[in-house]
Amino acid sequence: MKKIQLKSGVTLVIRPTTQFKTLHIAVDFAAPLLTHNVSARALVSYLTAVSAKKYPDQQAVAQKTIDLYGAQYQTDVLRFGQTHHVRYSLQLPAPTYIDQAEHLLGDAFAFLRDMIFDPLVTPQQFDQATFDKEQQSLINELASISDDKRRYAMLKLRELSYSEPAMQRSSSGDVSGVEQLTAATTYAAYQNMMTSDAISIVVFGDIDEARVRAELEKWPLTARRATMLQPFYRQGLRPQTVEQTERQADINQAILTLSYQLRLAPDDPKRFTALVFNALFGGSPVSKLFTEIREKESLAYSIYSRWQHDTGFLTVAAGLAADQVAETDRLIQVQLQAIQAGDFSAATLAAVKASLINDYLSQQDSPNSDIELVFSRLLTNRQTHVSEWVAAITAVTPADVAALADQVKLQGRFTLMPEAEE
Repeated sequence: MKKIQLKSGVTLVIRPTTQFKTLHIAVDFAAPLLTHNVSARALVSYLTAVSAKKYPDQQAVAQKTIDLYGAQYQTDVLRFGQTHHVRYSLQLPAPTYIDQAEHLLGDAFAFLRDMIFDPLVTPQQFDQATFDKEQQSLINELASISDDKRRYAMLKLRELSYSEPAMQRSSSGDVSGVEQLTAATTYAAYQNMMTSDAISIVVFGDIDEARVRAELEKWPLTARRATMLQPFYRQGLRPQTVEQTERQADINQAILTLSYQLRLAPDDPKRFTALVFNALFGGSPVSKLFTEIREKESLAYSIYSRWQHDTGFLTVAAGLAADQVAETDRLIQVQLQAIQAGDFSAATLAAVKASLINDYLSQQDSPNSDIELVFSRLLTNRQTHVSEWVAAITAVTPADVAALADQVKLQGRFTLMPEAEE
């Protein structure tokens, strides 16, 4: 991966390929994850998704994407460890495959420049009418989390599991935080983002470096001081599990969520063993949780585990009948103990590793996955070649998995239950 330093704190990566007939441009603004600015940055992503000075409303933005041969433009916010990201992406047909489209590349970069760097503002604040509308849209989105019961349960588990307040929240902030924002304070957050955030730009498609650099010279990219970003988060082990149960009237079934901590250093080679362990525990169709609890015992209609390398936490979520929560919880611990004891077959372990490798290799054929991987490498300053990754997974032994499973410690349990009948 070739990194091009355009300015201090502004990095470009170009991924030339003729494999796809699309061109992808992605721009990532990264800053430390702080409780007080997450809501404002999320609202910035909403405002810059629907308007700019040149395109003052959503209809004008949509019309421009149509003019760009049906381009797809979107913004997003996400978190990786202790970093917060506002990301812009534009996908369009590759200009080399369209007749009489010599201006398409320039038009695409100009559109993205306008949307990111020239927002719809009056002096020192976002346009008030647009602000009011998008503020309400973000409030509605955050308020709707409680309607998605699984998402709500996972957010509550997050609040229980993490010690750091900024880690406990959604990457889009919360309703009260968004309600307190004004058009002026949100614009101040935007200005800070433009001048202080680390910027990474990834261009993926049939394109050459000279053309891309020529277009980016027209962008108002300014040098910024190097920001100390911490992509990985680790916290101390709690002496006992934190538990909470909540009852709601509008649900018929329960959701059980568990968080475990696996205290691996971010660069520990055993992170590959952790991937295999998670797939064996609950992260694949041949996992213990799926085959034993869902298929064999029919205790849960859905159950899975997920390991988060950026935080060191492994989470389990199960959807099930309220009267089966205790038994399911017990059997989850039984499956973990079985892995700790090495109670799994060589054939199952081989199937798990093959599944992981196939999934990983299939991602190499996806532009979006490739771009995500580039951003991750830029943030962590770590790159693992495909052959090295496959070799590391292949080399994991049953003893490695059992030993690692023994380090997994239960830290949080949140259960969402239907209200008890009278």
